[in-house]
Amino acid sequence: MSNDDFILPDIFDSFIESEIMDTETFHLIYNFVALDNFRHGEYEGNMFVIRKINANHIQLEDEVATENTSTPAVYTYTKGKFLWLLQSRKPSL
Repeated sequence: MSNDDFILPDIFDSFIESEIMDTETFHLIYNFVALDNFRHGEYEGNMFVIRKINANHIQLEDEVATENTSTPAVYTYTKGKFLWLLQSRKPSL
């Protein structure tokens, strides 16, 4: 196992806790990531920014952790992995 196996789930759980308030928000984020028509762009949430850097790669930036550092806290996922993680934490609202 790599260090990412231990770090990424905690970061993703923090992302879910701070950004997914209801099913509407879940679907907005899911569709932004899933749709191939959006190849570049950003979704700005409360504490995190989701960046589509191309059709197959997503970056998740922890803006709060980045505020006091010169190096941003950015985590990169494949689109499939990000969607899988998101789906596995889908709210049951």
